[in-house]
Amino acid sequence: MKRQVRRWIVIAGGLSALSGSASFQGHGPVFGLSTPTLRDGGWSLDAAFMGQRIGEREMAMFRPMLSYGVTENVQLSASLPIPLYTPQGMMMSPRVATRMPATPDIELTLGYRFHRSDLGIGSRFESTAYVATAYPTDATRHGLVTSPGLSGSLVTGYVSRSLYAWAGGMYRRYMSPVGATADHAGDLAMYSLVLGYRPPVFQRDYPHADWRMFVEAVGEVSARDVAAGVERPASGGHELFVGPTLLGLYGGWGVSGGPLFPVYRQVNGERPRQKLRFALDIIFWF
Repeated sequence: MKRQVRRWIVIAGGLSALSGSASFQGHGPVFGLSTPTLRDGGWSLDAAFMGQRIGEREMAMFRPMLSYGVTENVQLSASLPIPLYTPQGMMMSPRVATRMPATPDIELTLGYRFHRSDLGIGSRFESTAYVATAYPTDATRHGLVTSPGLSGSLVTGYVSRSLYAWAGGMYRRYMSPVGATADHAGDLAMYSLVLGYRPPVFQRDYPHADWRMFVEAVGEVSARDVAAGVERPASGGHELFVGPTLLGLYGGWGVSGGPLFPVYRQVNGERPRQKLRFALDIIFWF
């Protein structure tokens, strides 16, 4: 797994040499929902490495995501799953980053920033809605027959040169066949709160580096899974994760990452405790 991770980091580093200067729209925190969209006609490529530790077991996934700014306020994204290491039978969380799932689903997302209110130089309130479709690449998952999924998100927040704050929620449902003996993965409701700070020393334009610090809180409320028409008692519940992350920008590329730690857990049945989530994302604008 370590060799695979190093290989992807080398590829990502090579791509960064192709990037020139760019507008840093279209990217925010790692785990929580945020409002930025790409500039009109802009492209970005995210090379994301994510993982989690549940009990004494770990999983890791690489997910590239390509995004395009249709207009200044409309953005299209597509992300692909490349599992690196997943132990047999491990119960993965449905998402690690809100912008990309931790499940082996191909995901297509449409984002629309429908509200923006400028408050002064470099500061504004804005709101963005997202609609996404997910197509599973595996026929079964945790003993359940998979189905395509839909999700919708809404996030609003304040953005300035030094302070950032976003609050939002997401709902995801897999469109399983209807029937008394059908399998259905439990619906997921997700909420997030992100607070960020950009120190004065980094409030300068390129060629100076730009670093931003965030505290991110992500909560998940999931319903019980249904297998052959019967609810699984050891599924579903409510978990909350909090952690620090960093976003660094320079020229036409950036890097973001950090850990999340569990601070609240109320789940159904006996299940291994999730101890850590982590993500590293290298971003290129072109």
